[in-house]
Amino acid sequence: MREAARKDFTSCNALIYDEDGHLLTTVKILSYDRDENSIEVQSEPILDMVKKCDLIILTNPLPYAYKGTIHKPVINKSDSSKLIRLYQENRKENRSEARYKISLSTNADSLIFKGEPYNLHTPLEVQVVDISKSGLRLRSKLNAFADGNSFHIQLRIGGNDTRMLVEVINTMDYEPYYSEYGCRFVGKDNE
Repeated sequence: MREAARKDFTSCNALIYDEDGHLLTTVKILSYDRDENSIEVQSEPILDMVKKCDLIILTNPLPYAYKGTIHKPVINKSDSSKLIRLYQENRKENRSEARYKISLSTNADSLIFKGEPYNLHTPLEVQVVDISKSGLRLRSKLNAFADGNSFHIQLRIGGNDTRMLVEVINTMDYEPYYSEYGCRFVGKDNE
């Protein structure tokens, strides 16, 4: 597969969940071994407690979702890293896909109109409440977005920013408090 030959997750951010969908940690990928289909991440005590995990690797334009097995520190390296072997790659949209709860504050900083990004004078604060391989659910001000709106958000995970382009596909209002927006990740824009 040609796309797989170009894939490199080094320096990407990843969300690691237990098999029940609870967020364990967020990490930056230290290295990616294409031949072994594995990633090396900074070791954290929580990773010592699980053998299998689910991962969302934040790549542009769409994130990757995997199942993974966590292994002891990489040979010839300090105990400061873990090896996660990846399997069951999935990138296509699936309405029955797993959604993972997350509580992450961020901003929408530009809207897309006729394919062109327009920076907002003041970024709009949003809260990411769950994420999947094809999209996420945001909470923000009541009526901040409409179905079909596209915009950029910055996801800050593991000390690094990942800029994502999303499109609102459904809205649920919780008047008078806030609205939630179901968004899908969309392809790269003309930036």
